[in-house]
Amino acid sequence: MDSKSEAVKLSAEELKNKGNECVKNEKYIEAVLHYTQAIKMDPNNYVLYSNRSFAFLKLDQHYLSLQDANETIKLQPHWAKGYFRRAEVEAASGLYDEAIISYTRALQLEPHNTKLMEFIRDVTELQKNNLKGSQNVIWICTIVGLIIGIGVVILDYTLTANPTLINPISMVAFSIALSGVGFAIGKTSTLMTAWSAGKSLQPPPDLATNEQSEKENVLPEKKKYSKAQARHRFKQGKQL
Repeated sequence: MDSKSEAVKLSAEELKNKGNECVKNEKYIEAVLHYTQAIKMDPNNYVLYSNRSFAFLKLDQHYLSLQDANETIKLQPHWAKGYFRRAEVEAASGLYDEAIISYTRALQLEPHNTKLMEFIRDVTELQKNNLKGSQNVIWICTIVGLIIGIGVVILDYTLTANPTLINPISMVAFSIALSGVGFAIGKTSTLMTAWSAGKSLQPPPDLATNEQSEKENVLPEKKKYSKAQARHRFKQGKQL
């Protein structure tokens, strides 16, 4: 008997338990398959979406994990774990502000949950470290640019017969200009890092293509008219 025929005979609750067992054994792909089969049988069971969200997160499928977390919240908006699941995905994707909001919403529903308080503290600390790291990158790049500028000025003055930068003002201006270049590089780097946060929440290419195809199929086909028909429709429009 293959696994498919066996799954047909199992109830949604039994499939959920099988999925939970797979999660305990870190067999997350199998867990997703069990949860998915159970959801087909019981599509309004918010616990199944929550469990599958966790399994997807363990597989680094952040987009799918977030979709299931949002579906959990949609089905049961007063259940703290739905917001917790969403917060976990957002934190894993580097969206610390969003994660704090989701954790806070979960804490509002379970105000005595000390674990949620710890998670909020941890994510807040990650957010501070991330901001501090970005500032450090900018400062380091600026200082490196200034050092390179001073080095070029010194080498130009000592190793060339006719130094290009003989005026002290031009020496200082050149050094400051290179430090500005370093600042710009550091700033660009931090902006790129911030932009990449949450990028893992974008739908996979094949899924995005399927969604686009579905949207195109839903749109009505634009009717084409001959020039004579178009003129006739235009005259009718003017008469109305």
